[in-house]
Formats: sequence, structure tokens, C-alpha cells
Amino acid sequence: MDVVALEKTEVYQGRYRVERTLGAGGMGVVYLAEDVKLGRKVAIKQLRSDMTGNSAEARFRSEAQLLARLNHPNIVRLYDVLEDDDSVSLVMELVEGVTLKEWLRENSAALAQKLDLLMQICQGLSEAHCLGIIHRDLKPDNILVTNDGLAKITDFGIAKTLDCDQQLTREDHIAGSIQAMSPEQLQGAKLDARSDLFSFGSIAYELLCGSKPFERDGMNALAFAQQISSKPHIPPQQSWPEIPKPLAALLDRLLEKNPELRPESAQQVFEALTLVRQYGIDTSTQQYSETVTQLLVKPRKKRGRMLAALSGIALAGVGAFWGWHSFMQLAPQYIAVLPVQLHGKVRGEENAETLVTAMVRQALMNTPSQLKSSALVTYTPEKGAPLEKQLRRLRTQGITDALQARLDCMQVRCSIELQRINPRDSQVRQQASFVFLTDKRQEAQYTITNNATELFGKDYQGEPSEYKRMIAEDYNRYLTILTKADSTTSEAVSRSDLDTLKELIASYPQNINLYLLYAEAATDLFLTINDNKLLTDALGVLRNAEETYISQADLLEAKLLIKSFSGNKIGFQSTLKELQAKGHPSAHLLAQFARFQFTQGNYQQGLTYAKEATALHPSAGNLYLIAMNQTAMGNYENARKTVSELINRFPEHWSAHSLKGVIELETGNLNNAEKAITSIPKEFRSWGAKNNLSTAYFLQGKYDQALELYQEVLTQSPDNLTVISNIAEAFLMLDRPELAKAEYAKIVQLTSSNQDTESAANALRVRAIALANLGQQSEAIALITKLLLSSPDDTDIKYSAALIYTLSGEWRSANYYIEELLHQDMSTEWFVLPVFKTLCTQPQASEEVVAGICL
Repeated sequence: MDVVALEKTEVYQGRYRVERTLGAGGMGVVYLAEDVKLGRKVAIKQLRSDMTGNSAEARFRSEAQLLARLNHPNIVRLYDVLEDDDSVSLVMELVEGVTLKEWLRENSAALAQKLDLLMQICQGLSEAHCLGIIHRDLKPDNILVTNDGLAKITDFGIAKTLDCDQQLTREDHIAGSIQAMSPEQLQGAKLDARSDLFSFGSIAYELLCGSKPFERDGMNALAFAQQISSKPHIPPQQSWPEIPKPLAALLDRLLEKNPELRPESAQQVFEALTLVRQYGIDTSTQQYSETVTQLLVKPRKKRGRMLAALSGIALAGVGAFWGWHSFMQLAPQYIAVLPVQLHGKVRGEENAETLVTAMVRQALMNTPSQLKSSALVTYTPEKGAPLEKQLRRLRTQGITDALQARLDCMQVRCSIELQRINPRDSQVRQQASFVFLTDKRQEAQYTITNNATELFGKDYQGEPSEYKRMIAEDYNRYLTILTKADSTTSEAVSRSDLDTLKELIASYPQNINLYLLYAEAATDLFLTINDNKLLTDALGVLRNAEETYISQADLLEAKLLIKSFSGNKIGFQSTLKELQAKGHPSAHLLAQFARFQFTQGNYQQGLTYAKEATALHPSAGNLYLIAMNQTAMGNYENARKTVSELINRFPEHWSAHSLKGVIELETGNLNNAEKAITSIPKEFRSWGAKNNLSTAYFLQGKYDQALELYQEVLTQSPDNLTVISNIAEAFLMLDRPELAKAEYAKIVQLTSSNQDTESAANALRVRAIALANLGQQSEAIALITKLLLSSPDDTDIKYSAALIYTLSGEWRSANYYIEELLHQDMSTEWFVLPVFKTLCTQPQASEEVVAGICL
């Protein structure tokens, strides 16, 4: 066997320095090498010289062609193909880890970890199958597991496409591991993707049960093949008596002899594993097992009904997964507060009526925190709308109860009527009335909250709120800031308001309302100016509250709000777990979890949880979460539908208008994008909305106008990495490269030691772009590769990858990501930067890319 075809050399083909041999197989030798151009380690797989001239060379070239079509974090990537007179070599991603076979031998992992690996393999298989590629040799030896627990499928040497014949491997179609082959493959029958699913079932069986599904017992290859083709597999329960029933059902389906009885696709298997992984590994009821089984069974016409059943079980499964057992007997309550109606005159300071209205509204908004299994739903009423119209809007949001207060005031005395209304039939369920004095507002606030709490059943009532007195002047300062934080007002909170709240907290550390208002005000201001220090400071304020005896549930709620924006994964999950134990409504926490997944770049999970939250509670906020995740994944058609529904139902949801602008921007409808963003009143335009408006000008070729507005946004949100990067691009289009380099250098400096100016992922993305523009391509590629692995569906990351690979001269990878973006209907205007034109002259540029960005 010739295993030294590639010897250790200074530089091979002008680019690769071979270091040592990693291994050898029947067809080729794998070497460890360094890409001296990009400064990264690679694996070079070379066809053995004694294998040339037969079908092996054809298979080798076929593997290269197939891998060139595959770009997925769970498939080993092809970087380059090297050819000379004597050999063919594949330059591939170097995976630092072990084979799954070695991993099985060396690890005794938890079930959750094993399921995670299987889910990853499914995702890689699904990508290959969607491109019409069947692996045909899927076995533990051909699955690599990185040191970080990432599974990668490798060795597509005998893979085939669905539209080609089988002549290439006819001569040895049962070569390789018979244990992993499907019955139809062993019999030489025509194959489809379900053959790989049988092989996957063998892997899953061995991984979960600790043994193989078929015993060989010294049989020769032919007898063993006959057993796999005709004898049943060992029941999973025999190999692992405690196996959860859903997993046993799944393995039985995967190992069916008849491919028609197996799951239809790797995606279906992934869905079933996700169901088990997310909604309770320990769940083993017959109904649950049947649901997983039905998910994987033909015929297609049953699919709709089965998914409906699955949806019902999934919601029940949520209880098991989240640990919400104790309070599920209480139906969740989603409570909205209607505008306070005040009649008559209030004597006192100039804004006395405003302060009284704010006090009553806050008292009602405090009510859900005094109730079990209840959550306050933010509701912005339509100005001047009659009560019945407001209740109709609440019905569409899944609100179960509306609280309303009517005041009839004369001088310093107000009569108040509290009503708990059912939005579904507009009927008053309970009501109470009493009198309070306007110069005793603090006392009135606690009286109103406690009376509103008593409008609900005793099963829901918790401990009554405690009276924490403030001096009148301080209380009025609190109410003034409260009116700003209220979504019904146009005046925004400021940093000075946060300083005032800190002073009040220092004076009244037992007052939970001050902490809650601080958390709300800090996140409102963060969304406007994008300064992460606001979130850090808010968490510090809330930590100080832990030493007091205030309501821990309210405190945890405030922390969860802050952490859902901060990107602190461990901290978020810890707080979430504590809240789950206290019985917060499922839709409320699912929405928080969906938002957090979005900030982490896990858009598919974010979308899943947002949809579950919306199914339980179709609020404006939950619909917006769905649209955000759809947009981030480039699913523009569905995102546009969701945003249209949102705007039709909630015309003053300004964030939805801004998101509509993003969708229109990315799909090239620039006039519509500008129209959507400018429909937002100026006082409600966040830095993000203004930044998107600037980008609309940029894509229209109005570079001077875009630059001016970008710089204005930067004054509102200093050191904003995204905006600085946009300014640099504007300078490039204005042919001012030195100014552009200065902006990129500023980004590198800002991200060199502290990436808290924005989310960590976005900081890495923008840093990678800056490094690539400054000629530091190796580090840029390392960063963008890390982001692609963690967030493969992120449109911003894919676009950044296309830009970085183009700047680095990695034409094949650049072409791949540009094609991906064009396929999801990203507009060609986004490729206006001059560097993209350099791809047009390269032979690796596909016809589609040339037609899209070059002509």
C-alpha cells in the first residue's frame, strides 16, 4: 500500500504544508497540513497512487462533487480540490475529536447528550437528503465528534445522488460495514433516503442501548447480511429495559425491513427526537409514545391530524419538561389593564390628575403579581376607542381578564369603581367600589391593588400587598417616571430618571415597585440607545434587592426581563428555572425563552417557542417574536405575512413597522422599506429603525445621505458596532478607503477586550468583517466559522461570511453563501460593495451568482 504519496514538504502546490499522516484506508491516505495562506489546520485526503485508473478515482471525484454541494455544520466541509498528473486530493475541514465509534468506547454519557448527538446527525443527513444525496455508508466510524460535542458526518466516498445510476459501486455494493446497511442495500435494490435512516437506526440503537441491533455470533458476511435482510432486530427493551417508550418506538420504526414503514425523512426523525429531548425524556405514557410513533408513520394524508395530535401532546409535554406540575390545576390568567377613566377635577399640583391616573393604573398593573398563575399583558389601547372595541382587540390577544377603573373626583375626594371584565363576552365578572383621598395617593395605591386582587377567586389569591410608605415628594417623583415608562405616553425615560430611581431605591429598599420600574425603564432605554451597561447596572440594582424581604417572584420576573436581552445564557436559564417553580403562566415564560433564543442566534428554537407561546396567548408581543425569528432566518414570505397580520391588528406597534422595513430592505423593495420606517413617528424611532432607514438610502445609492444619517444614529447610540461598520461601508462607496479603514480599526479596538457593547455574537460578526477589511483574513475566517457553526440560519452571519470569504479570496465558499442568500430572496442590491465584483471573474463563480451580482 502506498501511504507516502504526499511527503512532508515546505509547501504543497504553493499553499499547503504537510505535517504528518493522520490515517489510511482502503482508498486513500489522510494527512494533517497547514493552509499557509489562511493560517489554519486542514486535513488532506489523497487517493492512493495504486488506486488510480479504476473506479476508486471516479468515486473520489464523485465525493468531491458531492461535498462541494454540502455546507452544513454537521457535515465535514470541503475546502479545495488539488489535482496533478499522478493524484487527486481533497482539502477538508480538520475535525479535532474522535469517531463516534471511539466516543462510544470512551464515554458514558447522559441520555440527553446522546440525544443531542443523534439530533445533530439527523440535521446533517437532512441537508444531504434535501440535495438528493444518499450517504450509503453511515456508521459510527464515519461520524466524527468534536471536543465540543459537535457531530459531523464524513466519508461520502460511496455516496450517490438520487438521479444517477449505481454503476459506480455495483462491483462492491456490500463493501464496508454490513451492520450499517439497509436490507434493500444488501439486496442491491434501488435506494432512497430511507436507506440511510435504517443505518441511522443502527447507530441510534447502539448509542442508546449499548449494543448492536443484530447479533453476528461468528456468522460469515453472507449469512449476516441475510439475517439483517430477513430477521427482526433485537427489541430495544431487551437491550435496555428502562428505555423510554417513545425512543423504543422510534428505533423500531427506523429498523423496519420495509422502507415504506420507516419515517419519511431525517427531518421527521429530528422532530421526534426534539419532542423527546425537549418535552420530557422521562415521559413514558402510552399516549405520548403513540404520538411519537404516529409522527413517523405514513400515509401522508394522516399527517395533518397527527400533527394536530402532536401539538396537543406537546403542550401537555411542556408541563413535564418545564416542571410545571403544582400549578397546572389553575388555568393561566392573562390580565390586561384598560385605560383609567377619570371624570371631574382633582385639586393639587398642576399635574395632579396625571399623577392620580398613573397611580391607579400602576395599582391595577400590580394585581397579577399578587395572584397565582397570572401574568400582566402589556396592552396599548387605541386612543378614543369605545370599550367594546377595546375588548374585541383583547379577545384576539388571548386575554382572559381585563381590569378597568372608573373615577369620579371632586377636589381631593374620588369615588372609584373597579371591574373585572371577561373580554370574550364583555360581561362584568366582579366589581368593587370605594372612596379614596387624592392627597393620600400611596395609601390608595395599595388599597386599589388589594381590592382588585379580591375580584379573583380565592384559589388564585396570594398574600396581600404590603404598604411601603414614601414621603409625598419622592412618591410624586416615582409617579412622574412611571408615566414616562407607560407605553401610552410619548415621553421617553432618560438616564437621569434611572439615577432618580436609584436614589429612591436607596431610600426605600423594601419597595418592590421601585425595582420593577427600574428594570422596565432600563430595558426601554436599552432598546433606544443600545448600551449594554444599562442592563449590567439593572442587574446590579436587582441583586441588591435580594437582601431585602420583598417579593422574590416579582424580583425574578424583573431579572428575567433584563437577562432576556443580555445574552447571559447560564444566568437566564437559572432565573427561568426559579420562576418555573413559582408557577408563572407557561405562555409568559415561553415568550421570554423565545426572546432569549433569538438573542443567542438560535432562531429555529426561538421560532418554535414563540409559536407555542402564541398558541397559548396570541398577543402582539408573541406575534412579533415569531416575525423576528422568521426574518432572521431569511423566511421572508412567512415573516411578511406575520408582520402584516400584526400591523393590521395593532396599527401602532411601531416595532412591527420597523421590522417590515427590514424585510423590505433585504428583499430589495427599497421604497416600501423607506415608507414602512418613515410611517413611525419620529419620537418612536429607535436607533435600529434609524439605522435601517440609513441602509435604505445606502442601497438606493444615496451614500452621502446614508452617511449623514448613520453618523446621527451614532450620536444616539455611541460605540454601536453595527453602525460603525455601516459608516465604514459608506466611506468605501464614496471612495474614501482610508476613512473606512479608520472605522474598521475602531471596531477592532472596541472588541479587542470587551464585547459587551452589543450581543457577543454580533460583536464577533462585526469584528470579523473589520479584520477581513484590514487584511487579517485568517482570524476573520476563524471567527465567522465559529458563528456559522452556532447560527447556521442567521441571515446576517451568512451575508458576513460571503463578504469575508470574498475578501479572503475563498471563492468557492463565497459563491456558496451568496447562492444561499439569493435562494432565500435576498436582493442583489446587497452585493453592491466593490469587493463582491472581484468574484465575477473567478471560475468558481456559478452562473446564478454571476447573473445575480455581476451583470
